[in-house]
Formats: sequence, C-alpha cells, structure tokens
Amino acid sequence: MLKTFQKITALSLVLLTATPLWATDPADIQPRQLLDEMQRAGTQLNYEMAFVQTTPNMASLRYSHIYQDGKTYAQLLTLDGMPLQIVQRDNVVSYFQPNYSPFSINATHIVDSLPAIMWSNLDVLSKHYDFTYIGRNRIADKLVQTIRILPKDDFRYQYVVFIDEQSHLLLRSDVLDRENNLLEQFRVVNLYQGEHIEDLLNAINHMGFPALINDKTTFQPTQEVFNWQPSWLPNGFKLIDRSVETNDEQRIEALLYSDGLFSFTLYRSTAILPNDAQNGWWNGTKTFYSETFGENEFTFVGQLPISTAKRIVQDIKVK
Repeated sequence: MLKTFQKITALSLVLLTATPLWATDPADIQPRQLLDEMQRAGTQLNYEMAFVQTTPNMASLRYSHIYQDGKTYAQLLTLDGMPLQIVQRDNVVSYFQPNYSPFSINATHIVDSLPAIMWSNLDVLSKHYDFTYIGRNRIADKLVQTIRILPKDDFRYQYVVFIDEQSHLLLRSDVLDRENNLLEQFRVVNLYQGEHIEDLLNAINHMGFPALINDKTTFQPTQEVFNWQPSWLPNGFKLIDRSVETNDEQRIEALLYSDGLFSFTLYRSTAILPNDAQNGWWNGTKTFYSETFGENEFTFVGQLPISTAKRIVQDIKVK
C-alpha cells in the first residue's frame, strides 16, 4: 500500500513539474509567419480532408488537393443530401450536380465551402486586421496553433484560425461577431496525406469537362460608370467588379466589393416597394438589407453585420 502511494505521489510530482502540453511562450510565436505557412501548405501540399461546415446549417464535405508541376488539381464533394461535385483542373473549376447542366468557370481555386483566409492577401489584410497568437489547441487529434484575426474597427467580423503544427494546414476556422458569438465554422474531422491521393490526378485528367459558362441572361461585366455609388465604406473595401443584368422587365446594376476576407454586393433596381421602405435579415455571416429611395431600390447582400449594411445602403449617393 505504501509503495503504491509512493508511486502515485512520484507521478503527481512529475506531472506538476513537467512542462504543460499547451505551454508555449507567445513571444516565440509569429502570427503572420504561421498564416504564411498555412497558405503555402494549403496550396502546395497533397492532402485530403473531411470537414463539416456550419453556416449555421451543417454540411459534411470532402476536399482533395494535389499540386503538381506548378498546377493545382482539386475536388470538393458533398457527403450529405443532394450530391454536388466541384472539380478544379489548373485554372478551370467545373460544377456537377444532378438535375442541373454542368458548367465551368475560370478560377484559381474552389471557393465554395472553404474559408477565404486560405487565399487572402495577408499584406492587404494586415492594414485593417490585427493578427494575434492566442495559444495551442487540439483539432482532429492534432496539435494546432491558434491565431485571432481581429478587425481594427467595429464594422466587420473576426476570424479565429487553428493551424496544424506539423503540416501547417488549416484545420478549423471560426467567424465570430464582436460579442464572440459563433456565426460560421469550418472544422476538419479527418486529415489524410498519402500516395493514393494522386490517383485523383488521373481521374481528373480523364474527365470530360463542360464548356465555360457564357450565359447572356446573367450579370455581365461592364466598364460603364453608374450614376450611383456608396459614399461610405469600411476602410479596406475596394471595388472588385461592376456588372449589369438586363431583361424584358428591368435593368439591375451591381457593384462587388471586398476587403480580401469578406465581400458584399450592392444592387440597384427599379423600386417595387414604397419610398423609405426597409427590409433586412441575417443568417450566420450572410446579411440582406434593402431600402427604397424614390424610384430606386438599393440592396446589400454580403458578409457584414446588418448595422454596417444599413449604413452603407443609407449613404448611397445618386448623381
């Protein structure tokens, strides 16, 4: 009995004096360097990950990625409900779904269901967000380093990313509001790195890919300068694209803005609601806000708090 007690006491002393698993000197951690390594790993490693996405609805997906000879090959599959397959072959991304005609678009990566931080320009983000190391954690049975990406204003959301210590791949990301309420989450439940992933390369190279989409009924890019524009935007948001859709009934103009992490689109159409009518809702990070001014209806659709969306819409100026 005494020997047993002595062993337990000795073990307790070892545990108390040993360096804790989570102990890391924050001074030794460079958040920007970790984010650079995360982006490099995500684009240059060969891997497969099963993950869940909460937006706040939950979906299960599998993402496979291959980088070979300077080209990217990838596949995203839904694991629940209606099957959806998105395939990337270099700079062409194709969509396949039952009951819909497949189509392709020009893109450098698959954006659907994957966090924007995987490809964001960190030099641009650093002007409007602070990168802070907040400790170690454990995701999908792997130790991770955790970084908070906090906006320097109160007009947008924050990110928390969890980066695998060994592979440097992103294993989890949380989008939070200013009160730290969870709005959206990407969480890897299984990560695999192995030779069989390269079998995907042969499958992709032997697939028949649909033609690039060229539908004249959808929004078309334009160089036209509209007679309206927002007079206020949160710092860092830049105009990415302008487009127009014209049908038999009306013309809809659209302006796309992004700060490199979050994006939104402003639409102008002919008003169908009474003057000064307002309509707004949000779900997770997705916000919709619409307001009528005279003959114009302006609508915000994007990833900002509804208070920010309302201010942007109400500060639109018509020439």
